[in-house]
Amino acid sequence: MRFDKYMMAQMNRKLLLELLFLHGPINRAELARLSGLSIPTVMKIIDAFAEEKLIRVVGKRESTGGRQPELYEIAKDAYHSIGVDFGRNRTKIVVANLAGEICIRRSLPTQDTMPPQILIDRVVALVREVKREAEDGGRVLLGIGLGMPGLINPESGQVVFSPDFGWSDVDLLQAFRKEFPCKVLIENANRAMALGERWFGLGREARDYLCVNLGYGIGSALVLDDELHRGASGSSGELGHITMEPNGPLCRCGNHGCLEAIASGYAIQEQAQQMVRAGRGQAILAQAGNDLEAVDARCVFAAAREGDSEAETFLQSRLEYIGLALAGLINLIDPELVILEGGFTKSADVLMPILKEAVRTHQMRLAGRHTRLLCGALGEDITALGAASLLLQDMLEYGGIS
Repeated sequence: MRFDKYMMAQMNRKLLLELLFLHGPINRAELARLSGLSIPTVMKIIDAFAEEKLIRVVGKRESTGGRQPELYEIAKDAYHSIGVDFGRNRTKIVVANLAGEICIRRSLPTQDTMPPQILIDRVVALVREVKREAEDGGRVLLGIGLGMPGLINPESGQVVFSPDFGWSDVDLLQAFRKEFPCKVLIENANRAMALGERWFGLGREARDYLCVNLGYGIGSALVLDDELHRGASGSSGELGHITMEPNGPLCRCGNHGCLEAIASGYAIQEQAQQMVRAGRGQAILAQAGNDLEAVDARCVFAAAREGDSEAETFLQSRLEYIGLALAGLINLIDPELVILEGGFTKSADVLMPILKEAVRTHQMRLAGRHTRLLCGALGEDITALGAASLLLQDMLEYGGIS
């Protein structure tokens, strides 16, 4: 019986803490209404949160009669987290508070050919500096979150395979836990993005949404009924490896005709360079300063923006594959939101009209009629923020500081 009461108390704390995070400032009566808990139970938990400095009073709500109810919200600066975004070209490190506001930002150049231990050592050294700076500034840290592209073993935290880095069976989580005595958590980079949107971005307003990363590679993450969906083996979200052309180009995963091998940033780069070698795509080449090796997806988007018909036709042919894949997922899931992230969204003015039309053409009549297709608003920090939010989510799951 004692165990049951403890579990119930923790569940109630978790429920109220999440409501405070998502709906604050809010008064006790509204918390009781939204949670279904009694006013005395809400008051008891609110008092405990205040004693633990998890919440603060931010004023009183106007009342037509009687006492004005106090309004509570999460004390956003009570705790901070470190988030690490392992990127092919640059690894980003942030320190963020409970509202996702960044107070420290650092980065270091990385190379996809860098041996795992060398990269890990460099990132660990910079995280150590950032951690010291945060703590010297009086910030209390919940821990460190890691966002890593590729397949992550959900039980061991091992990087099973990362095509971006060419890693296999790298014990990234254990390497960090050995160096830092605080809590360290790890998540696939695309799912970290989805969590960043869940707690700090567009995902706050939706229970079901798809987060799609369009950049050098293509990936996704799915949130269903407010829960991140990982799948039975923890490998859900491999949108880039849906087969679009069974006899298509070889993909980095070893299969042929994957969406990523046809329409990702690296695929567009390779195809655009082939166009230039064949004597075409001169407007694309001009965007690269007439340097063939510098031709990439950004050059294609830029040439299309300036009205070059060859670039427009080529880009549309690639983006239509992405629209087709998204339409299939919308038909299957019927989410409230599809949130686009990654480098492609820097060219949203070119990207969105083509994608929206492709999705509209291929989605079913009813499925997705309420689905909105939007670009995320958290910018290049989204993965690092999402990694930092792993600690926030852990705190909310526990109903406080574990």
